Amino acid sequence: MNKILSNNTLVQKLVDGNASAEVLEMLFARQLPFTEEEYLECLVFFLGNPDHKSKALPLLRQIADSTKTSYVGKTGANHRVAYYVLLEALNFKNEAIIGKIIHNQAFPPEFLQKIAAGGTFPMLEMLLENQIKLIAFPEILDKIDMNPNADNFIKGKTREIHDYYLADQSRPNISKDEVLEDLRELSEKSPAKADETEGGDEPQELVEEKTMTSLQRINEMSVSERIKLALTGTRADRMILIRDPNKMVSMAVIHSPKITQDEVSLVVKNRSLSLELLNEITKNREWTKNYSIILELTHNPKTPVKNAISYLNRLYARDLKAITRDKNVSPVVRKLAIKLHQEKESGKK
Repeated sequence: MNKILSNNTLVQKLVDGNASAEVLEMLFARQLPFTEEEYLECLVFFLGNPDHKSKALPLLRQIADSTKTSYVGKTGANHRVAYYVLLEALNFKNEAIIGKIIHNQAFPPEFLQKIAAGGTFPMLEMLLENQIKLIAFPEILDKIDMNPNADNFIKGKTREIHDYYLADQSRPNISKDEVLEDLRELSEKSPAKADETEGGDEPQELVEEKTMTSLQRINEMSVSERIKLALTGTRADRMILIRDPNKMVSMAVIHSPKITQDEVSLVVKNRSLSLELLNEITKNREWTKNYSIILELTHNPKTPVKNAISYLNRLYARDLKAITRDKNVSPVVRKLAIKLHQEKESGKK
């Protein structure tokens, strides 16, 4: 079964090639009660069929750019569909769509390689903004340098990344005590899934032993290797790398498409977390829908006051009361928490 965004069972049947001839006819006549996004997801899967490609392609071209731009900005976007949108955007030099693809960390590095090889100058400029992926996959930088649209300015920027990150042989150590503390708390909160290399139903002692082996390996890695591991590694790898002294490495953990909300909730409990990382977390709408995450963000004294205040109204009375007693939070946040708590208590009477 092909994983798609739509929950419509008929869309899934079409994508998997299980729809009847009658439904196919209605699809190509655009007579099905689908959204534009659902038509996009369906039609791309017919491009590989010689009998249907000539019907599907014109319909795909008719789908609004706004739908395609929105689609490739979503972390769960189907990669086959997104790759079609990428190729079309490169062909028509649609920089808005390419920009969304560049900044979606869920897409594989091959997407960025394609942009690096065939993108326009503005696309290459946007690509240079995604330093995390460029450092993790330096072959993208090589493709940029070979692109005829890359002028001396672009090539100078790629050299800076090479010189500053890829040639850097320093290997700052990550503290094992902090890592073990994080891992124990995360294991209690959310047992490791069976497909994670560190876990499943293994005893905690064995999990910790494996983590220490991983820590030793990571402490021997370069910055580039650590960033790549932050994007592609296991939960234990991420819990180690979030403690990395290099902010680019810890930022890569936050941008990993594999990071879970339980991990984020644990990360924001770390009072030594940098303001940059906290800001990135507060920008993620899915994460700030999670109660445990906003609770920890409210308690973290480094969370921007405007964000902390916006979370107060969503807290349960008992948690709001805890904020009123937390001397570490901003006085502004605590004062408003006291006011809101008093109002809630008055409302009960």
